[in-house]
Order: sequence, then C-alpha cells, then structure tokens
Amino acid sequence: MSGDERFDRELRSVLHDLAADPAPDWLVERVASIPSHASAFTPRRSFMRIATALAAAAVLVVVAGVVLITRPGGGPPITGAPAASASPSTQATPSPAASPSVAPSAAPASSGSPAASGAPAGGPVPAGFQAVSVTFASPDLGWVLGTAPCAAQSCTSIVRTSDGGHTWIGIPAPRTPTIGGGLAAEAQVGTGVSALRFADPQNGWAFGPDLWATHDGGATWQRLSIPGASSAPVVALEASAGSVSAVLFDQSVVRVASSPVGTDNWRLSTTTVSIGAGPVPSAQLVLSGSSGWLVEVDRTVVGGARLVNGAWVAWTAPCASVVGPAVLAASSPTELVAACDVGLWSTPQGEHLYVSHDGGTTFMQTGALVPLDGAAEIASPGAGSVFVAGTASQGSAIVGSFDGGRTWQTVLITGQPGTPAALFTDLGFTSSTQGVAITASGTGTGNGQNVGTLLMTRDGGRTWSKVAFAGQ
Repeated sequence: MSGDERFDRELRSVLHDLAADPAPDWLVERVASIPSHASAFTPRRSFMRIATALAAAAVLVVVAGVVLITRPGGGPPITGAPAASASPSTQATPSPAASPSVAPSAAPASSGSPAASGAPAGGPVPAGFQAVSVTFASPDLGWVLGTAPCAAQSCTSIVRTSDGGHTWIGIPAPRTPTIGGGLAAEAQVGTGVSALRFADPQNGWAFGPDLWATHDGGATWQRLSIPGASSAPVVALEASAGSVSAVLFDQSVVRVASSPVGTDNWRLSTTTVSIGAGPVPSAQLVLSGSSGWLVEVDRTVVGGARLVNGAWVAWTAPCASVVGPAVLAASSPTELVAACDVGLWSTPQGEHLYVSHDGGTTFMQTGALVPLDGAAEIASPGAGSVFVAGTASQGSAIVGSFDGGRTWQTVLITGQPGTPAALFTDLGFTSSTQGVAITASGTGTGNGQNVGTLLMTRDGGRTWSKVAFAGQ
C-alpha cells in the first residue's frame, strides 16, 4: 500500500469519526492531494500551512454536515440549524396554551434561549417573507408561518422571535405548500398547510388540511396521519393544559382528535357534530385551560361540542337559533364571548355580542350592536375586554369594547371602501396587553397568494401596528 493510499484511508477514517456522515469523495480527494504537492524539502512554515489546511478541511467536512439545510420547497439554505433538519420529513401514522386565533392564555416563558432548550439556532429571515399564520407560546416566544419566493414558486417558511416580535430568525419548515388566507374552503382539500400553533418551545403543529408536528422546536417536522381518520382534512387545532386537539371534516361529520402535546398519540372522540348542508362549512375550536368548545358553522350555527373532564360531549353552541353565523372566544374557562350575525339568512338584524359567565352553559345578549357588517374573528384578553375583526362601511376593521360590549370603538381600519375586504385570521391575545392578528389583501386564492401582514398590539388592543421582519 502506497503512502498516499495509507494517507487517504486514514483521512477517511478520521473524517468519518468527526462528521455525522462520511466525507464526500471529492473533498477527501482534494484534501488527500495536499501532501503529494509538497516535496520532502518543504520548509517548516509551508508544512504548517499544509497542516492548517488539513485541519481546516476536516472542520469543513464537519461543518458541511451540520450547518446547511435546504429550505423546504427549494428555497435558500438556513445556516446554523441541525443537520437532522435537512432530511425530508417522514410519513407517520400514529393552540395556544397560547394559540392566537382564539384569545390564548399566556404560557410561562421558557427558561434560557430557544437554542439552549434544543430549538434550532436558525438563520436569516427569507427575503420577501409574507405572513400567513401566527402563534405565541409566551409574550416573548412566537412563530409565524408564511411564504417566501423561491426559484420556481413560493416556499413554505417559518420565522421565530424570542423577544416579543422585535427581531426574527428563519427556522426549518415542513416540506409542503402553504395555503394563504386562513382555513377557507381551499384549505380543506388537497395538500398543504395554512395555520401554525405551538404549545411551548418544543411542541408545534402546522395544519390545514395536512397535519405536521415538531417536538424539537421546529428543527424537524413529521407529517402525521390520525388513526381512524387518515384522509380527513384538519380544519382547526389548538393546544392547552398539556393537550392538543384537532378538528377534522370526516365526510358528513365533524370529529375531534386529541393527543398529549409531547407525543403523537392521537385518539378520536366518539362525539361528532353534523357538518351541515351549506356550501362552505367551517369549524372553530377554542381551548382555555382544560376546558374547550367547538362550533360548527355552515351559513348558520349547525352545532357544537364541549370539552368536560377530558371528554368531548354534545353542546348547544351560542346563537344556534339566530339564523346566522357566530365566532367564539374565551378569556378563561368560565368567561366566553360570541359575535353572532343575527338573522343574516332571514331578517338581518346586525352583529350582536353574547356573553357567558358559566363556561358556555348560558349566554346573554348585550344591548349595543357590534359596529361591523360581518364578523370574521373575535378575541377577549380578559373579562370586559372584547375585540372583533371584520368588514365595516369604511373598510375592514377591528373594533373593541372595554366595558363588556356596552360601547364600542374602532381601533384599526385597513383597506378602503370599495376595495376587496381584508381577511383577518389569528386574532388573539397572549397576555392582557399583547395581541396579534394576520391581515391579508383578500385577493388571490391558495398557493401563498392570499398572504399578508402581521399586526401586533402592546397596549391591550387600543393601537395596532405592522410588524416588520428582517429587510422589510
């Protein structure tokens, strides 16, 4: 065996031990050729340069295995993330404590930095990133699902903040298309995700209609299939009190599946709700502590279910007899609010607020009308404080009440009269002062076209401002 061959074998062995994967042939050959170019009379300083080059090449092999990951969908690489993120997510068959779509309760802030707790270190925010869905696990720690331009099409992307939305980094995302505009009809069929929820720094889900999960802070994602409903689209998902629940449209019924947040041990409830006969069914899931509520709307309120002592049971949803749709939010296990479009499909009487102080057993109507033509989202950071997003005569708007619905004021106007209405999604509060919402232009459908802007409030909903990501 020649000296070069022995050197080549020894180099491969050393680099194999240092790297997660064997060094590529081209790199080993390039490094192995370095000594052959040095004569027996190479000066000591030159020899040290060769030794330094060998060490640097060995480091390069190791770094090449752990630093670069390909952005799902063929986008630019993210630097600084674990090598495991580079492998495609695998098919498996097996929010929020704070999930902003339904007025989440604040979860405890994690100790230490996300990277220290096992989350991916991340890299730059992709150029051209646009928001689709937002979730916060604490006032500091949040994530946004969105899209960014790629070589041939838009790519699914996720960005993370650990300082309450002041700065952001890019982290790995599921290898699947993103559907913009919320969980509309196009998000109930086909393939892709349209919403994101995290229960805590480690456990998160991207869904609608597919279901993907991460249990390492987003370093890796795995596509899931819920036993007993593998082909049913997931149309809503929230996590609270150590459990995650998903709502599925399974042919003619709405079903609920639940799992502990740290595992993928999904179990279907035996309680089902009718989908209804209208053209565009939609389901809303609200969790607060260990309590939960499901409302199915198909033009009007069709039915509901309630989480009691860990089991979903039949429940008469609010506004089931008003001949119109409703949206629901909870600020605690006992305090609920519902905005109902009374008589929309019979004798229109406008948007009314209904309030429950007993966990949804009874609801009472407040006197003042909600000053919107139609309600799309509702949130309540605390008793007496309510915010509703929807369409108004002056454009799309968020209106707020600070006295339990007796009086209202407009806190945000977006768009102009006569232009397509903005779409509001993920309106909710992580604390009594910090809230979020996504607003999109209302034009385009699917495949990342219906994407838009992240809005935040830091004064309890009185003022809202656009969140700028890196480079925006």
